[in-house]
Amino acid sequence: MQGLDWNDLRVVLAAARTGSFAGAARRLGVNESTVARRIAQAERRLGVRIFERNLGVLQATQAGNAVVGGAERVEREVQDVTAAVGDADRQVAGSVRLTSVPIVVNRLLVPALAQLLPVHPQLQVELIAEPRDLSLYRRDADVALRLARPRRESGALTRRLGRLDYAIYAAQAAAAGSLAWVTYEDGMTDVPQRRWIDAAARRDGRGPARVLVNDAEAILQAVAAGLGKSLLPTAVGEREPGLVRHGPAVVLSRELWLMVHPRLRDLARVRAVVDWLAAVVASWASPAARGV
Repeated sequence: MQGLDWNDLRVVLAAARTGSFAGAARRLGVNESTVARRIAQAERRLGVRIFERNLGVLQATQAGNAVVGGAERVEREVQDVTAAVGDADRQVAGSVRLTSVPIVVNRLLVPALAQLLPVHPQLQVELIAEPRDLSLYRRDADVALRLARPRRESGALTRRLGRLDYAIYAAQAAAAGSLAWVTYEDGMTDVPQRRWIDAAARRDGRGPARVLVNDAEAILQAVAAGLGKSLLPTAVGEREPGLVRHGPAVVLSRELWLMVHPRLRDLARVRAVVDWLAAVVASWASPAARGV
């Protein structure tokens, strides 16, 4: 970020995260005029517009997105240095950015944060629900929980934490035998759940699925709405009101792999999140099933 210093970048980040000069000013504890002046100064130095207003909300331009992304990387480097200097091997403080697929983040990790945050009041956890594999080396994330053995980023630290079991679920009022399958769209035929459902659909002769989506969270919503039956993680399906399991307790399992950026593994905040993750995954052992 030639021409900008960390003070400029802090203001840009605050504006991007709050969507307004006023929100950025409150977050930083400065005047709104200071925020406006800093952003105008950054735009002059870079020769681009960083933000534009849309219905009164600040939104980053295409160039602004690059600035914000660079600012986030600088922020994380500053945090790492601060943590290293600030006796990070003994204090759990600062931010950890954790990514996994949306259904794991939304349905399993978010509720489990209640076990972690009260123990470490200075810890901040950024949960990134993203179906794509975010890069640890680009610092898109510090820690990742993946549903398959990592094939790329071979320098990252990896560990198999356990497995995510899947079973067939439908809405409680539905007779599963009469329901069509809800599955993943045709661009996701390599997903193990999609392959299993394709084979099951051929066996039961119910014809092609009528609802196809690109995310397991959407599958959950479609099943809950009575639109069909599908595979869901047992750790989700057994806890979801209004759903009932049909057939075997487990029909498919996927490995859960932890990935950690190697430069961060010894930071206390990262160790705390990794230990919490391991405990959370261990708790996903299939509970007593509500099958029929």
